[in-house]
Formats: sequence, C-alpha cells, structure tokens
Amino acid sequence: RVQVESTNIVRLKIVAWLHLYFLHISRYLKMFTFVTLTFFVGTIFGQEKLTFESPKMTEEEQFSNHLPGNMKCDACTAISYQLTEMLKKEEAKVGHRKLKESDYLDAFEKVCEAKTWENYGLKSVNGVNRISGKGLEADQVPGMMQGGGKWPGRLSMKCYEFIEAIGEDGIYNKYRKNKDLNKFLCHEHTKDCRPVLKTDL
Repeated sequence: RVQVESTNIVRLKIVAWLHLYFLHISRYLKMFTFVTLTFFVGTIFGQEKLTFESPKMTEEEQFSNHLPGNMKCDACTAISYQLTEMLKKEEAKVGHRKLKESDYLDAFEKVCEAKTWENYGLKSVNGVNRISGKGLEADQVPGMMQGGGKWPGRLSMKCYEFIEAIGEDGIYNKYRKNKDLNKFLCHEHTKDCRPVLKTDL
C-alpha cells in the first residue's frame, strides 16, 4: 500500500520522480512487468490523502493465456479504440480519402502487434479489476496499474481474433461508414459490451 499526504508541490515532485524511476527500470532492466502510479494532485491550496493498492488478481487473471470473461468489454473497447485511431491517422495522411488495401492491412497488423499493448495493464477501480490504458475508463482513474506479463499477448490475441473472424475488408468497410468501430465490434459482432439480460442467463 502506498500512502501520500503532502502539499501540492511535494506531490508533483513525487509524481515526476516516480515516472522517471519506472522509465529507468523498464528501459535498462527490460522488466516484463511494471507498475504505474497515477496521482490525483488536487487543487493548488488543497491537500489530499491518497491511498493506492495494487490489484489483487485471481488465478485466471494471473495465469490464463486468454482474457477473463469479465474483462472482455474493456479489451474490446481498447481494440476498437486503437483500430479507429490508427485508421484515422492513416487516412489523414492521404487527405481523408479511402485507403489502399495494402495500407489498411498494414494498419491492422501494427495495431494487433503485442508492442501496441505494452502500456496496458490491470488496475483496481472501486474494488473491481479493470483493464487500463488509452481509450479506457480506468485510464482516467487514479491508482496503481500492473502491466506487462500476459496482458500484451492477451490483447494482441483478441485483436487478431477480430481480424480473422471478420476480415480486414469487413472491418475497414464498417469504419468507413461510421468512423468508429466500438459499436460494431463490441455490441453487434460480439456481445462483449452489451448488458446481460435475464434471457441471456
């Protein structure tokens, strides 16, 4: 458990030091797991007592090569976000015109590579383990994130599963229609983010 209680300036220094420290560790020791601390600094005149705990993982969350069922929505949301952002970026290079097939094939390959997911991990949010990273709710919540380990591989595998099941052409055509893949991937193609109804039980 990490507890911090100090003035705004001291807290800012702590944040800067911790980020430099973990960057040093990951760069020179090439750690496969890392912990990121996100601090809510508060107002200039206010003081806050901050208490963060590392997520307590189940055996499935820790050892399984596949995504735990309760995290499929977070995973799908992250993948749809990264695919959408990559396609936006690539289309911007050609004046927002339709991409050549070779260009969007390369874009999908880049997104699904494990290194895309190196900064994603697990964070405890209100006592519930959530995947945290760009495009996800948990990314904005102060707390400790445990990343590395199996998470890049799990998210990469899930990304490739979408490509294999739908096809690059199918995904890109859906993107061209809506400019956002979340609804299609997470609510229509899968039920990963749909509310569980009594009829589904």
